[in-house]
Amino acid sequence: METPPSLYRSIRLYRLFLPLLIALVVVLFELSLLPYGGQRLAFWLHLGFYSLVGPLVTWMTLEWIAQQVQEREQAQLALEQANRRLEAVGNVLKGASVAENLEQALQAVVGEVAHSLGRGAAITVEGVRAASPGFQGQPETTFALPLGELNGTLEVDLSRPISREERGFLEVLVAEVVGALEGVRARTRDLLTLYEVDQALRAEANLEKLLARLLERILEWAEAEGGGVFLMDPERFLQPQVMRGLDLPPHAFAPQGIWQEALSTPVFVQENLLAVPLSTEEKSERSSAAIGLMLVRGQAGILQQKLPFLRFLAAQVALAVRNAQAYLRAEELALTEERNRIAREIHDGIAQALAFMALKLDLVERLLTTDPSRALAELNQVKETLRAQIREVRRSIFALRPIDLERYGFLESVRRYATAFAEQAGFRLRLELPERLELSPASELVFFRVLQEALANAAKHARPSLVQVSLQPLGERGGRLEVRDNGRGFEWGSTTAGMGGFGLTQMRERVEARGGTFAVKPVLGEGTTVQAELPF
Repeated sequence: METPPSLYRSIRLYRLFLPLLIALVVVLFELSLLPYGGQRLAFWLHLGFYSLVGPLVTWMTLEWIAQQVQEREQAQLALEQANRRLEAVGNVLKGASVAENLEQALQAVVGEVAHSLGRGAAITVEGVRAASPGFQGQPETTFALPLGELNGTLEVDLSRPISREERGFLEVLVAEVVGALEGVRARTRDLLTLYEVDQALRAEANLEKLLARLLERILEWAEAEGGGVFLMDPERFLQPQVMRGLDLPPHAFAPQGIWQEALSTPVFVQENLLAVPLSTEEKSERSSAAIGLMLVRGQAGILQQKLPFLRFLAAQVALAVRNAQAYLRAEELALTEERNRIAREIHDGIAQALAFMALKLDLVERLLTTDPSRALAELNQVKETLRAQIREVRRSIFALRPIDLERYGFLESVRRYATAFAEQAGFRLRLELPERLELSPASELVFFRVLQEALANAAKHARPSLVQVSLQPLGERGGRLEVRDNGRGFEWGSTTAGMGGFGLTQMRERVEARGGTFAVKPVLGEGTTVQAELPF
């Protein structure tokens, strides 16, 4: 399409040809009056022609110029208004893209609408409302546009009649607003799902319950009809752990064909049934990184769109499974170590004490007739040894006795246990507990086990007169446990510092399995400090 000539070019063109046209008209007019030369009619014709033609031509020329200028100004105003509205649409998209939540996005939208139209505006989406300053909101003076699938409306004040251009702009803006707010809502839903998944990972140590909670949140986010989690067992069979709304067999099966393919890449194993590998991307030459499959049943098109985030969630599930399995292995090691410790205590303590008392009693029997006074002394020693072993057995039984954390709560259970243990072991206790500590049940249990082990070690090996137990919150989430005694302490590398003496390895594995840190600070002759930090 050719570009129309500018106003300046048009004026120059008319300036060139208009005088020639006027001269031509005058010549033709004079030639037409030659037959009437000298007559009165010729005079009046001359007077009428020259008194009308000049002003008429001038008026027509100026009118044409004014019309051209007005059209140009209107076009310029329309272009500027279109640019402003395009800028407003861009600002709406930009504001929605950087908004942290739906409320901030709505505030950005109404601000741009009010600025671009010069009138009050308000927007409501899913019960969340934002309005510009000065918005009246009266139904009879408000123009409302529905926001389609968002279940909301965009309203503007009718302080002056709304033009067709403004109505068209609002319709275009509404389409952009719907798209932008859909993105904000999806982003918020993704973040909320990720937060809930993170909370589930922190709050549950039982693998079956953990997978059930994770699957429930993932299916809700994906708007899916059903799903499940299958884990690989040592024989490389897929074992169903949890299923919702699936018609699959509840027994284990060997992955073949498309199921085998699903262990390396997401694939639809059945119509509308998407399988995503549970992988932490740690592959070796001999085995795949996948430890199982996450299944999601729903509309194929929607699942395909949600696949990137589903893969991320599957990685979180895989990480949770690995952590839970590591925690279970640590628990098994801890139980094994606890059994070994009890066996060592019985062998090194009670068994040897009983053998010692048996020998002493044999000696007393032989001395009764020959040396009664020495026999009595030996008998008193047997009695003292027996009393000491009775105290040791009571202490061991108390250390093994479970405390009802659900009944008393974590902090009260710590208070009750530490106080009672100090009375049984015969040392003074200084206890520092916060009013409130935000911990998951799994972290509370780990802290309690570390406290039990640290107090038992102090009573058996350090022989302190004072033990200080303190719990401190770490910010809003997590905490630190510190058990400090003024006993004998030890040197690193000595036999008493090994796993058999203080059970340090057992405590460290418990803490690190929950993502925490563990430290022991011994000072020979002054005491030992045990510190453990755990997240929520």
